[in-house]
Formats: sequence, C-alpha cells, structure tokens
Amino acid sequence: MINLSTSKKSNQSFADDSFGSEISSELQHVLQHIVDDAVERMGCVGAFVATLEADNSLPLRAYNIKIPPSLVKQFEAKVGVMLTSPKAVTHLDKKKFKDNLSVRAIKGKKDVPETYLVSDQLYDLFRPLTSKMFSQTIQHMTGIKQVISLPFLLKGEVVGNLFAASTQQFSERDIAFLLAFCDQAAIAIQSQRYLEETQALERVTLALQSSITDETQILQTVVDTVVFRLGYMGAMVATLESNNSLPVRAYQFSIASNLIKQWENLVGLSLIGPRAVTFLDDERYKDNLSVRAVRGKDGKPEEFVTSSNLYDLFRPIVNRPLCDMLQKMTGIKQVIAVPFFIEDEVVGNLFISSRRERFTNRETHLLTALAQQAAVGLRNARLYLKAEERRQIAQTFARMAFTASTNVHALRNHIGAFHTYLSLLRMLPYAKAKEREEILETGASIRVKLGEAKEILDSLNQPWRKISVVQTDINACLMRALQKNYMEVSIDASQTRIEVDDGVVFHTTLANDLPSIQSSPDMLTEAFKVIVKNSLEAIKEKEKDKFMWIDSSLKNDNIIMVNIRDSGTGIKKENFNKIFELGWSSKKGMGMGFGLFWTKDFIEGLGGTIALESVWQKGTTFHITIPLHKNH
Repeated sequence: MINLSTSKKSNQSFADDSFGSEISSELQHVLQHIVDDAVERMGCVGAFVATLEADNSLPLRAYNIKIPPSLVKQFEAKVGVMLTSPKAVTHLDKKKFKDNLSVRAIKGKKDVPETYLVSDQLYDLFRPLTSKMFSQTIQHMTGIKQVISLPFLLKGEVVGNLFAASTQQFSERDIAFLLAFCDQAAIAIQSQRYLEETQALERVTLALQSSITDETQILQTVVDTVVFRLGYMGAMVATLESNNSLPVRAYQFSIASNLIKQWENLVGLSLIGPRAVTFLDDERYKDNLSVRAVRGKDGKPEEFVTSSNLYDLFRPIVNRPLCDMLQKMTGIKQVIAVPFFIEDEVVGNLFISSRRERFTNRETHLLTALAQQAAVGLRNARLYLKAEERRQIAQTFARMAFTASTNVHALRNHIGAFHTYLSLLRMLPYAKAKEREEILETGASIRVKLGEAKEILDSLNQPWRKISVVQTDINACLMRALQKNYMEVSIDASQTRIEVDDGVVFHTTLANDLPSIQSSPDMLTEAFKVIVKNSLEAIKEKEKDKFMWIDSSLKNDNIIMVNIRDSGTGIKKENFNKIFELGWSSKKGMGMGFGLFWTKDFIEGLGGTIALESVWQKGTTFHITIPLHKNH
C-alpha cells in the first residue's frame, strides 16, 4: 500500500514544488484522511485528491494506492512522471486534457459541473499522461473494473476533485460515501481559503495604516496582495484625478518581468506613464472596462464589471492583436474592474486578471473589499498631506478605520472556528464511531460560519458608511463594552459588582448624571471594549485575584475622567512606550497591534487623552479624559 502521509520526503515535495499555492498541514491531513478512508474502509484500489487552483490546474495533494510499490515505480518509470511531481498536474485549459475524467467532471455540460462521472477505463483517469495500452496493462494487473471522478462543490464553486479506482462497480452506497468525503473536503479547502483571504485582508489593513503617508506604497501593497497572496495572474490600480483621468499608479504580475518589458516595448508605452491613462470625458474611451465601471448605469458606478477580453482593459490605447497576443501568452480568461469609493465618490479602480473562466461570488466580494481598503489608504494618505492638526487627523482616521478594523477582528473569530474544525477532522481516524459522527455533524455549523464570514466581507465592501455623531452617554458605552466582551452574560448598568463564569469580578463606580458628549456611541464603545479586552487578557494569565475596576467622574466641570484598572500581569517598563504603537503586540504574533493604536487616535480625536500606569505582576490602569466641548 502506498500512502502519501507515510513518506516525509513526499510530503516535503508538495511544499517545495508549490503546485499553485501551498496548503496547510491541517488541510493536508484532512485530505490524506479522505483518501485513506476511501482505500481502507471502502476497499478502493486507489484514491487521489486534487485541489483546483487559481491557474485552473489540479495538483495532486494526497493519494493512497493499494498495490505493490514496485508496480507504482513501474508506472512512474513508464510515464516518466512521479505522482508527486509538478508534471503530474491536470489543467482545465489545456486541450490535451479535455477528455480526462476529472476535467470532464468539473467542466460538465454548459459549464455546470457533474455530480460525478464514472468510466470502465483506467486510461480516462490518467490521460494523456500515460498511453492507453499501458493503462490497460495496469488495469488488467490490478483488476480495476471502474474509476470515478467527483468534483468538490461548495455553493456551486468547484474547489477540488476526488478520483478513485475499484475492483467492483461503484454502488449507490459507495457513491454516497464518496460524496460525503467530497463535502468534507470542500468545507476544509474553503475554510483554508477563507483563512488565507482573511489574513490577506488583515495584512493589507495593517500595512495601509503603516504606510499612511505614501500613496504609491499603499496602492502597491494592494496589487502585491492580489497577486502574491491570492494567486491571481495580475493586478493594476488606477486613481481618478480631478481632470477625470484614470492613470495607472501601481501594478503587479505573476509572470516574468522581462515579458512585461518586452510587451511594453512592443506596444510603445509603459504601464505607469503618461500614455497609460484613460479619460472619462473622451468618447474614444467609452468602451474601456475602467470607464464602463466608473460611469455605470444612469450615472451610478457599477460594483464591478467583467470581460473575457483583455483588450477591453486597454482599449483604445493598445490595439486588439497585441492584447490578444498577451492574453494567449499568459492564459488570461477573465478581467474585472472594481471601482472603489469614499462615501459616494469614486476615487479609483482596481483591475484583476484571472486564468479562471469566471469570477465567483466569493471572489468578487473579496476583491471589492480589497478595493475599498485601497480607498481607505488613499484617503488616509491625502488627509495626512492636507491636515494641519494632529487632532483632525486622529479623529478622521479613527472614523475611517473603525469599520475595517472591527470587521477584520470579527473575521478572526470565525477563522478560529475554522481552525478548530480542521483540527477535529484531523482527529477523525482516532475517534470512536459516535465521536466521528459528532465531528462530521459539526460541518453544518461550519457552513453557517462560512456564510457569516461572507456577510462580514460584504460589509468590508462599504467601509465608508456614514457614522452618526450624536449626544453620547459615556457610562452606557462603558457597560456596552463589558457586554461585548461577555455576550453570554446579562450585564445591568445598575450593578456595581459583576462576577462572570471565568472568575473575573468587575467593580464599577459610575458617576450619576454625567453630561453627554458629542461622539459616535458605537466607536466610543469599541474604544472602551479594546481597553477592557486588553485588561481581561492580562487578568486571565493569573490563577486568582482576577479583578477589574471601572469608574467615571466629572472633573473641573468640563472634563470627564474614566479609569479602567485591572489586577493583571501588568506591563514591563521597557514596553510602556510601545503599547500604543501600530503593529506592536504582546501576543507573540497572534495580534495585529492595531486596537490600542486606533483607540488612542480616536480618544485624541475627541480632544481627550489616554495615559498608562502599570506595575509588573500587579496590574495596569488606563486613565482616559474626554472634554465636554472639544476645542477646534
């Protein structure tokens, strides 16, 4: 029996050869478990799993073959390709693979994938990698009667493929089991991809704030993320200028830079230069993809516009034959233009090229969210150039960062659930029958969380929603901040002592009849929540004496004082000056280092201050002041 997981060298070759994108060790174990089950529990002669990558390739990720290793070696020697080699990859777009069983199953009829496809010929599974005669010889020696290919489908999107061979014809029961394996694999693969995409958004959010004064670096960060993190063929960003022009400001491609240079020389222009510009007001550009996306219908910009012709992206600047030549050379199948907005104003366009036949709903939501982060970064940079006072900058930045940061943190919670589920799946081979059933039933809730993650991505698409500034009760915000950290506990503002299940005790002393201030209640609650959460993390590191004290009071008739004190582990003196820095976190790589940085900017934007007192191993106090009337 040949089992991929038994060979350290084989596993290593997967990471080193990089068939498309790498997969996590958790996902690798899940996929290996699926093929092991197909062979050891269902009696298949062999089972294989491939994932569908952004370039429409199907690299082999796991396999198990119940035949002598010597026969496998003969097979590999005859074909001239090892099963773990990058050459043993099927491609949906290459004509020579059109009759391959996996390709036929995924492409289906009229681009609707099949539930499964079966064949009596082993050759159909491996064509054109082997000759028909050699496949027939192997089939005769192993007694294989039938092969099957089953695409992994999740909400209509193909994310991979399972194919297997058996000495018997596949019964309806066999197929039902294999389809269950496919469902399990699809959720695992999609969970990893949501993790990768969320991490990409997280990195972009943090990177944009780090390079807040540099427009070019901000836009380059976005296109680099699209290509290097998400695996697309290429990306460009154009900004909408005051003369209604859209010059390209940044680009990135997953092809050799010398090929781009050759193409630029051939067409006689640079992608970043005075000629690589489209104009909204010039009729010659009316059919350009960028112009169509920004103009939209009835004066309202489109959410995105797609095309199967690269020429639509460059017309009329570059002629069709040269665009067609580049499209053929690079394998581009679709291009998309995604306008990005500040409130209702278009400020630019993100363009992405893909080797897939179409952009899925999941992809368009993600790319729209990324485009909007470009808008966030662009506005931040321009405000930094224009604003004269730090307080103005802090207030505006805090408002703009609010939606992105809170949603990214919410996504992180969902990703934690995906990670836990993958870990549970990894334990399946060692679980009892009842435990296995419970773990697999958890898949339904994971599907729900995948849907919720999608909704969060939807909200990231529109980070410029207006945030109301109203008369705000500081005490109410403090209590809501506690509630948000303990959603399962009922917290009443009248309570002065609140004990929760994890042993933490809150003592509150809130002044009655505090005057209200002008602010956003949601944002002020979020600022307090960040501080409370940081204090809770320090408290929970201790085994006993887990206390937090929160008090509010009015000072000098025009300043409200809030103190949040904890009995936690405290902060070392050498870290005092780092605690509010962007990107710094005490969580050893687990945090973004964004929360306290944002909180400080927001409080200062209200005209207030935030100061820190701490004694190592004894506790920390945050002193916050907020004026009733901000001085302008």
